Amino acid sequence: MQFHIEHSTEFDYPTPATEAFSEFRLQPRDTPHQSVTHHQTRVFPSVLTDDYTDYFGNHVETMSVPFRHQRLKVTSIADVITQPRSDVLSGLNLAVCEAGLLFQSDRRNLHDFLRPSKYVAFSNQLTKLSSALLPDTGDFTECLRNLNRHIFEEFTYTPGATDVNTDVNEFLNRKEGVCQDFSHFMIGICRLAGIPARYVSGYIETDPAPEGVLVGATASHAWVEVMAPNGFWVGLDPTNNIFEGERHVQIGIGRDYYDVPPMKGTFKGPNSQVMSVDVSMTRGDDVKAAGSPDGSGEE
Repeated sequence: MQFHIEHSTEFDYPTPATEAFSEFRLQPRDTPHQSVTHHQTRVFPSVLTDDYTDYFGNHVETMSVPFRHQRLKVTSIADVITQPRSDVLSGLNLAVCEAGLLFQSDRRNLHDFLRPSKYVAFSNQLTKLSSALLPDTGDFTECLRNLNRHIFEEFTYTPGATDVNTDVNEFLNRKEGVCQDFSHFMIGICRLAGIPARYVSGYIETDPAPEGVLVGATASHAWVEVMAPNGFWVGLDPTNNIFEGERHVQIGIGRDYYDVPPMKGTFKGPNSQVMSVDVSMTRGDDVKAAGSPDGSGEE
């Protein structure tokens, strides 16, 4: 599938800010399952941007606005082609504990995805749930599928019930949240069972399509990649009880949301701001040609 994605974030200040610094992770990744054919970042006020690749291999852009401004707008424009995923779990016949043993030889490289992180703190309650949902003697593939379904059925997708600072244990007590929370919970369950798991930020096509309507945040989506014993990362989307597919577009990977926020920064000026986010994701024949007018810059 081919998608044209436009993601705009705008900040308005009641009085001019004197300077601002931001970094953003908005450029989709090139992976075996998706290729980026075009990407452009537009910033208003017009300033130069710099870029680097972070510890997890994500593309990061930075900018500084060293003068007075009352409005800041960043727009990411991308054309992405996604490919079908093969079923890398088929044919695996081993228990959860056996899978955990196979990861030991590569534990150094997988360390970050086996330990607690900022929003995935281990607790006694989470440990008990991990033992129940991913028992040592359970079939690895079947348990992962059941875990994906369990999260989808037991928790309620409720925008606004949590925020970006909600950790996994707070979500567990609330029983409702958004894709970020669903993903953090799955990551914690897997890591406690000795299965490497990482957070994925990106987009999902939520508009009606032949495959049906999927749930995702207006601004972005999140899901999980779990390392399979055969060495492949497998994407699971517990918010929708599906595996990662052609309707998912990856932006970044990390230990949890803290590593891959779409945009973060600081400014000097008034003690308040109004942020607005607009994302459009268009499929197929409706995809615009790269570089076509989009209205994302300053009029």
